[in-house]
Amino acid sequence: MSRPLSTPSSPSWTAALVSSPKGLDRSIATNARHLSGVGLLLFDLDDTIVQYGSIVSPRVMASLVAAREAGFLLGIATGRPLCIVTKSVLESGVMDFALCSNGATVARLSDGVELVANHLSQEDALDCYEMLESYHPAWNAFFDGRAYFEWRGASYMLTGRTGAIARAMRREDQGSGILRLVKIGKRGIRFFLRMVPKGGNRQVVSIRRHLLNARGDIEKMGCTIVDRAACVEVEQLLRADGRFEVVSMSEQELEITARGVTKGTGATALLRAVGIERGRSVAFGDGGNDLPLASAVGRFVAMGNADEDVKEAAFEVCPPVSEDGVAVWIENMLAAGGLEEGVRYV
Repeated sequence: MSRPLSTPSSPSWTAALVSSPKGLDRSIATNARHLSGVGLLLFDLDDTIVQYGSIVSPRVMASLVAAREAGFLLGIATGRPLCIVTKSVLESGVMDFALCSNGATVARLSDGVELVANHLSQEDALDCYEMLESYHPAWNAFFDGRAYFEWRGASYMLTGRTGAIARAMRREDQGSGILRLVKIGKRGIRFFLRMVPKGGNRQVVSIRRHLLNARGDIEKMGCTIVDRAACVEVEQLLRADGRFEVVSMSEQELEITARGVTKGTGATALLRAVGIERGRSVAFGDGGNDLPLASAVGRFVAMGNADEDVKEAAFEVCPPVSEDGVAVWIENMLAAGGLEEGVRYV
């Protein structure tokens, strides 16, 4: 039943738990036992543990190591596919699981085996593309172990709400005018370097041809539509269709997976696979695609830089990513003797 990540995706509308929960429980028992029970910590990447698109601070990394040494299993819960997950996170070896593409894929990192695969069919992905053609969106899509981005979306990724320039202009990250210009320059250069096709990232004029040639199903699609009213209309159109799960990441950006697929469903499947009780799980996030985690785990922690609706859904709010908020929470939790129900750590 095991399937390496490099093989084509399983048929759409399936979620296969390929490892025996009981067998996995036995492997966990000797390596991941917290003094008050096994626990699972899940982390969004961008603006949660990753800053500027690629940087994990030394303090945050040290806190992740400390949590793992204390007996917690760790996993990422990201909208990204595994092929463009921040290298420092993967190479550190601190993460046990990767919940990717908003829950469409969940993998065990020790051996690269997919625990969950619930993807869009090629037919549905192409229908989605053609349905929105008149709106002229900038597309991205994740399939066949690659991330495809249309060039027309590059300017928004640089200047949009979560772009390199927007990050440099945030209130908590501002300094003098000269300092802000320096930050914009550095982040702009870093952005363009990341846009150069390499590894699992491909910049294309149009993803349609690549969708037609896909070997397997499609993990996730995303689109940016500059006109905000049109973006709302597109979101309503996709929801009414019934085949798609749609997350609004901003007034101009949508993320699309198979119906019913969210970070929350991915987290639920992962907890079932490893045999950890929901009450022993914690997730951290900042954006709209993190909201389903709030009802899937025992405790949801919002970042200080999170959207207001995300903060409202959280049990507690930690400091922003620029102040190493995740590290603050973990340090306080470990200093208090471990995770306890109802106790706040910030």
